[in-house]
Amino acid sequence: MQRLPARFYESAALRTALGSYDFGAVFLAVRHQVGLSQTELGELLDMAQSRVSAVERGERGIGHVKLVARIATRLGIPAQLLGFAAGTTGSLANKEVSWVDRRDFLVLLTAATLGSNLHPELARLGNHLPGQAVSSTRTHIGAADIDAIEAITDGFRKWDLAHGGGLCRSAALTQLHQVQALQNASCPEDLRPRLLIATAELASMAGWLAYDVEDHNAARKLWTYALDSARRGEDHPRSADLTVSVLLDMAHQSLHLGRPDEALKVAQLAQATAGNRKHPAAMSTEAYIFAVLGWSRATRGEIEPMRLALGQSEERYEEANSAPVPSWARCWRGVVTDAEITAQQGYAMYLLSLTQPDYAPQAVTMLSQAVGSYHNAHARSRAVNLPPLAAAQFRAGDVDNAISTSYEAISAITSLSSTRCYARLRDLGTATARFARRSDVADLRADIHAALPVVA
Repeated sequence: MQRLPARFYESAALRTALGSYDFGAVFLAVRHQVGLSQTELGELLDMAQSRVSAVERGERGIGHVKLVARIATRLGIPAQLLGFAAGTTGSLANKEVSWVDRRDFLVLLTAATLGSNLHPELARLGNHLPGQAVSSTRTHIGAADIDAIEAITDGFRKWDLAHGGGLCRSAALTQLHQVQALQNASCPEDLRPRLLIATAELASMAGWLAYDVEDHNAARKLWTYALDSARRGEDHPRSADLTVSVLLDMAHQSLHLGRPDEALKVAQLAQATAGNRKHPAAMSTEAYIFAVLGWSRATRGEIEPMRLALGQSEERYEEANSAPVPSWARCWRGVVTDAEITAQQGYAMYLLSLTQPDYAPQAVTMLSQAVGSYHNAHARSRAVNLPPLAAAQFRAGDVDNAISTSYEAISAITSLSSTRCYARLRDLGTATARFARRSDVADLRADIHAALPVVA
């Protein structure tokens, strides 16, 4: 994907178009230069594809000052070319606010996925990593260095699955700063895409570790950096797959933060990205897209769309089982086990049961099967699914088993360094309220409360 030249809007044709608010000509010029579809441009501008098409055909105009200012901000159009005083169109990021609270988060995310040149501040924000920058005296990077980066990332991934992100989060961030310091070192051109993808993979892992300890602001910064690095490494066949995986992690976070509408939009962006890149996403990654779409639909209480998404997820996982794993893809079966696939489906049923209690028994069946199938190497995954299982058992009226599962959850979670698991335990405490008059449930509630301060 190309970038907009520095003085792109200074051409006579575009000056004339902007002076008369002929945004059809502007949209066509931007799409032609950068290589965007009408749908992708619409996602960046928060406009439907049909409206982008109508504007380009001259059937609809754009005159409302707020919409004009938004387009100028997101496409980096100089304010004076639209008749504003310089700087008056402003920027959606004038203030350094939390990335969790940014109103333009979805815009930033879309820009990072499609091309950072389309948001005037993304390059600065995306490269501002949390933590302290480091310098490097290295002048050359070779294949062995990239092998080391990939091995380090894989080590962090395995540790996270077994123990949670708390104990290795700082180490991962330190490693990422060291790798970032190497970006200006000389590297054979045939290795540069692989270096960018290895860097993006490490940043993605560091973002997940930050998310697991509920440092959501740092997680979003790290994931945005990963998206930008993966896009710059678009010649590598792993680029699209990694981009989609990062977007799905961000959708996962949005659900955790109680933002199902945001999660759905991010998952849909992931789905659009998977089908619109130079290289395809892995079949297992496509399956996970539909799992996250299912979670988002379930949280919104949309039963039939949830079922459709989960069915498509199951189909893709079956296809992934029989298809050869691409040479560039990590061994996804080491991460997405049968237990994890069942857990994804069970968690969707659990989310639906929050508004539709009749689905609690299905959640219990699936989550019980998943929890019983996790091995020690996936202890964190088992722990994070125990509270939803217990909560579903409470909603299904199976109080005795719910109490037993709850104590399993307390034991499993307090042995890990995953703050996110404690959030699930807190939700479980809320689910017990219906039965609080029972003495054994009252004791359980007291034990849950006593366990929670461990994260303080």
